[in-house]
Amino acid sequence: MSESALVALFLALIQLESGGNLDARNGPAVGPAQIKPGVISDCARLGVKADPKTLAGSYALFRTYTGATLARRGLPDTARNRANAWRFGPYSAPVTRNAETTYSRKAEALSRDLSFVGKWPLKAQSAANALRHRPPNAR
Repeated sequence: MSESALVALFLALIQLESGGNLDARNGPAVGPAQIKPGVISDCARLGVKADPKTLAGSYALFRTYTGATLARRGLPDTARNRANAWRFGPYSAPVTRNAETTYSRKAEALSRDLSFVGKWPLKAQSAANALRHRPPNAR
């Protein structure tokens, strides 16, 4: 996947996970991409430590986690496979079967049409934080 397609998919997943809220929290899942502690520890074992509450940190964790999952499983680097790895985990049936899911269809559709980004309910503090911590190559 190209870097720009990966960033577009990441933004789509943020929309699906938190509606664009940078301060989102749902039980143990935190940040705009709703990252759980298991993802953070898996990425730390791979040498990537990042703050899941920032866009840059969330992007680094997303990129590392999904990339490692696809490499481990020998799957092609597609939006469908990355979305399924993110939502269902590396050992789930949608990932191992390379299946199309409702989640992956929504993510692919949103990543092609990023008009929702301007409508995110960013809080003032979060908006300032987002501008300081942009994902790499996302301009």
